Amino acid sequence: MKIYHSLEEYMPQKAGAYVALGFFDGVHLGHRAVIEGCVADSGGHESVVLTFRESPAKALGRTAPPLLSDNARKAELMEELGVDALIFADFHALKDMPPAVFVQKVLAEKLNAERVYCGFNYRFGRNGAGDIAALEKLCDEKGITVCVRQPVVLDGEQVSSSRIRELIAIGAIDRANRLLGSRWAIEGRIESGNHIGTGMGFPTVNLPIPDGTAVPLFGVYASDIVIDGARYRGATNIGVHPTVGENDKPLCETFLLDFGEGDLYDKRVRCELKAFIRPERRFNSVEELTEQIRLDCEKCK
Repeated sequence: MKIYHSLEEYMPQKAGAYVALGFFDGVHLGHRAVIEGCVADSGGHESVVLTFRESPAKALGRTAPPLLSDNARKAELMEELGVDALIFADFHALKDMPPAVFVQKVLAEKLNAERVYCGFNYRFGRNGAGDIAALEKLCDEKGITVCVRQPVVLDGEQVSSSRIRELIAIGAIDRANRLLGSRWAIEGRIESGNHIGTGMGFPTVNLPIPDGTAVPLFGVYASDIVIDGARYRGATNIGVHPTVGENDKPLCETFLLDFGEGDLYDKRVRCELKAFIRPERRFNSVEELTEQIRLDCEKCK
């Protein structure tokens, strides 16, 4: 998959691109219905995802909902889905385009789109003036087919980014993962921590939780850590570590259960949460905390 960090960088590789449109935060099952349809139908055409480098709400100076995925994670998931080209466009460069100009200049001229794919609630153009009906009308005038995906419902519940954020916030990570279609993850470079796990014989992975990212209910989770393409089991604490000196910001600290030996510091890793084990709490001593960590690790094996 080729990644373009602006719309200007992109050059069509084949005639008649098949283009998926949306922000796709989290790349959940509803988003996948749009993207997978685009990829499956593309055949000899190039499958292209047009998204944005930052959330439209943030770009407009509004209060933005916490992100479910950063751009690196979004790109990983898009590649797994078989996308040929991923474009991270600058929202500011497109936000003031009237709907007709967006279809003409971006879809028809720049992307050379033959088909476009989007969700049922997709909006575009200045102030979000363009809806599905406008997209279909304007694209039809340019000979572009529009394919609209209806809401995805799982176990009687509509899949949406807002619902997944709610589930993550209450620690229902297993349910959130089902709606995502993948495990929710935190990615980053390992930082130095308090070394409690190391003293117990468990290598420790400490990751900062980026500003603006969804934060799970504080507590301990069963997890997998992906390091250099290999997967290891972990017991992950999300929280502020009240027993050993409360942090200003929440951290993601994982005790690796089957890693063995090796230098981990400064490696870029992915922590995938699987199941909630218990809420975070303050212990009376480091020794009491240490014993609880041992019990947590046993539950996560």
